[in-house]
Amino acid sequence: MKKLFLTLAVAALLIGLSACDNNGKGTKFAPQEKESKMSDSERADAIAKKRAELNSPMLDTLLYGHGVRLSIVEPKVQGDITPEISHNLAVKMLEMAAQNGISGLGNTPTFVMGAEITQTGRETTGTAPQKMVVSFDLNFKVLNTLNGAVYATSMQKVQGAGRSFEEAAAQAMSNVKNSSQIQQFLSTASGRIIDWYNSNLGEFKREVEGAAGNGNYALALALVESVPEQAAAAASWAAERQPGLFVEFKHKIATENLAALQAAIATAGDEFDPAVGGHFLLIPTDSPEFAQAQALFDKYQAGVRARRSELEARAEREAAAQRAWDLEKAKMEHETELAQIEADKFVAKYQAQASAEAAKAQNRKGFWGGLGDRILGGIDAVSGFVGELFGD
Repeated sequence: MKKLFLTLAVAALLIGLSACDNNGKGTKFAPQEKESKMSDSERADAIAKKRAELNSPMLDTLLYGHGVRLSIVEPKVQGDITPEISHNLAVKMLEMAAQNGISGLGNTPTFVMGAEITQTGRETTGTAPQKMVVSFDLNFKVLNTLNGAVYATSMQKVQGAGRSFEEAAAQAMSNVKNSSQIQQFLSTASGRIIDWYNSNLGEFKREVEGAAGNGNYALALALVESVPEQAAAAASWAAERQPGLFVEFKHKIATENLAALQAAIATAGDEFDPAVGGHFLLIPTDSPEFAQAQALFDKYQAGVRARRSELEARAEREAAAQRAWDLEKAKMEHETELAQIEADKFVAKYQAQASAEAAKAQNRKGFWGGLGDRILGGIDAVSGFVGELFGD
């Protein structure tokens, strides 16, 4: 897949853009380029500040990395571990995976990472003001969902204090670190995952073709796109199979995607929304839905252009309008890339749903029970980044 490099502040986070649609030729998505007044150093400072504020995983690794991929499983809710704490710990695992070059968006059905939580302490202090103190052992694991094999484990002890046991538990989970032990754990798991692809290409092909034969192109696509490039033979076969599966996938969701395009346009009005372009890019040019989609999109773009012309004219007269116009120009510079990012995020969500359904079929018990219901929708954890970056 070819990569696009953004030159705005978003570049530092959203590099390695993947153009997975080979049917986009001829679509009238070619906005005019405008020059931004922000200098390169100002852009770098802005993105560094925003990334520090959001503490967001690296979206380029999550969506566009070619290394090992796995899904993150939310820990089981129990005792002082509330659904919110479980979700936040899963997001923390997603961040650790991304920091170690592993994608964990939930769209990989074969390998999953989770954490088994054991509470080892729970007490109230005798001091004033009184505080609650809790401690936990977290046993991180990576599992092959096809055969149930655990590929790596790592233990980490955490402790937290607060005005309630729930607050103490939340504080404890915030203390989870991307330690050297976690790095070794993920390295070991990665090596064994690569070994599995190298040794089980036949089984892997059967999984892909079985999903495709059942019309589950989202699952088949998730499978082929999860192959790490280090597994050369499997990666080569997957690269050959991916384009055909992607075409079938887009045709299958065309009607649904047209409805989503209509809804996005109705919500956006004459405001720029990359989700509109994202839905449009996923409608095949040879599908029955494309003519209607093109007409809708052309009308939407005309409205956006008219609003932008009015905003530019206002900015020349009113200082208060200048900030809004500067933000709009920032979007204009890279709206094609931003739309592609949205398209890739939509695909990832379809794949995550298919992966969760596949995991449900495993019917595992104990720590790995209810896998499908607990797989983290990782793209939702980072999907607000672009909007926040541009001040939406």
